[in-house]
Amino acid sequence: MTEKENRCYLSVNLWLKEADDYAKVETVMAQWDNIAVSPVGCDPEVTCIFEERLAEEAWLDAATEVVSLLQETPDMQKVVLARRMRLGFDGFLSSSVIIANMEEQQGNSYCFVLENGASTFFGATPERLLLADESHLESACVAGSIARGVSASEDAMFGETLLSDAKNLAEHHFVVEMIKETMARFCEDVRVSASPVLLKNRDIQHLYMTVSGRRGEAKLLDVLRALHPTPALGGWPQAEAMGVIRLKEEMDRGFYGAPIGWIDPLDRGEFAVAIRSALTVDTNALLYAGCGIVADSVPTEELAETAIKFQPMLRVLGGKVHERS
Repeated sequence: MTEKENRCYLSVNLWLKEADDYAKVETVMAQWDNIAVSPVGCDPEVTCIFEERLAEEAWLDAATEVVSLLQETPDMQKVVLARRMRLGFDGFLSSSVIIANMEEQQGNSYCFVLENGASTFFGATPERLLLADESHLESACVAGSIARGVSASEDAMFGETLLSDAKNLAEHHFVVEMIKETMARFCEDVRVSASPVLLKNRDIQHLYMTVSGRRGEAKLLDVLRALHPTPALGGWPQAEAMGVIRLKEEMDRGFYGAPIGWIDPLDRGEFAVAIRSALTVDTNALLYAGCGIVADSVPTEELAETAIKFQPMLRVLGGKVHERS
């Protein structure tokens, strides 16, 4: 359903096979007629009554082991470890409320919602994976992070700290180089923006650059497969980092971090990376966050970074956002 200029529009997609009888269409139209005359209700207020940061000690142990592995293996540079947080509510969460909250709170982001029965996967991600038009491809390099400041001066100070931090700049460099090399396989005249700038969201800011090129004959989905997962999501080198993640992460990422977007019949489209995301099932929610582990990482500091990355969906769901003062 879409709301625009004080009007609500309901779109229905119906899959028809050649052998289907027209009665299938008539059945759907009858349901449509019932919806059209039904009174419009309000979404009930739902309160978050339970919060649990899952398996923190186990995650710290895994991060410590990964740091040791990276120190002992010079060819491995980064592994991204993800973790979860659980929320409980006193009622069922409405996707329309979730969408409204994301649009209000999470500017400068791609907002998405996928529903299946009683489950909803959603998020507000800052990270474009690929934009494709008829002649060009473009990807964003988003990595490195720091909190937003309470005041404008503190926010600017945090931003300058991020722009000069060796660890975050190194993490960002892995992403830029991998995306540049991948795009060069599919594009001509590949261009990289001059230097990192700050991408600011409501709760967090990142280092940001773009890589673009002339498309030629490249197929959108082929480029997506080659890009995913970037070092911002998996680590570097890609295959080795993925192997470590499978060994050390005691969770199923599900759709977290997946490419999510659209593609049209002319092979144009846009896909983002499904981070800053959550999954609701009935009256519970799982929030996801990850961070890049490198050889000089301090696990407790990385744990604090994931807490910052929980904030956007905590805010959307009405959980306890830990504001700085």
